[in-house]
Amino acid sequence: MTVVIRILFFRGHGKFQSKRINSENASDREFPYMVSLRRDGIHFCGGAIISSRHILTAAHCFVGRADPPYTRNLTVVSGAVEKRYGQVHNVFKVTVHSNFTRGSEARWRDDIAVVTVREKIIFDQRQSSILLPKEDTPGNVKAVLTGWGQLSSTDLVEPSVLQKRNVTILKNKECNDKKNSNMLDTQVCGYDGKGTGFCNGDSGSPLVYNDEVVGIVSFSVSCGIGYPDLYTRVYHYLDFIRNAM
Repeated sequence: MTVVIRILFFRGHGKFQSKRINSENASDREFPYMVSLRRDGIHFCGGAIISSRHILTAAHCFVGRADPPYTRNLTVVSGAVEKRYGQVHNVFKVTVHSNFTRGSEARWRDDIAVVTVREKIIFDQRQSSILLPKEDTPGNVKAVLTGWGQLSSTDLVEPSVLQKRNVTILKNKECNDKKNSNMLDTQVCGYDGKGTGFCNGDSGSPLVYNDEVVGIVSFSVSCGIGYPDLYTRVYHYLDFIRNAM
């Protein structure tokens, strides 16, 4: 079951910090599936193109409710690594998983949403879709995270150029041992030690393995302090995604 929300908005901070310390600039056309979600032109979350009209992102990016015409203030920007460039797409609707909850102990259930744009995104070398996973994500493999989030927990300035970094996906048991609590089977764990991870502005951004989007930036205790980061496990939500498209 899903719930459709015409416009919602959330920009993570505090416990919702979603960081890529030790990241590097992405190259032009390197990640054509990557988009910036914006309200009134201001970036607040990332997302991944999964079809010519649909963007995969996190449910926690959207926490308010309003009716049209306010939807024109919510846009998707694609086709550029620099935030000042790119093609702007108006949003038609946002479909948030109906069971999404922000629980205590960093256990956010069903943190997934699909954004539908009004007009088709014209695919080319700068903007195109990423594949959904064909099978569940293995542990102890390297994936790639991209985003425009803050570069440190103390620096509120977000980078103007898309950032990238490698992320090690851990098996759930290894993750639980490091964070001293139980993660959900619907989550993917990423960990590379202190000084790495994701941060404010990275929420909703895609974690990609084997050219498939396997995770969505969801929850972190804080930016890069040495705890594992949690991503929504995309494979678990294939039915939800397809029903929202």
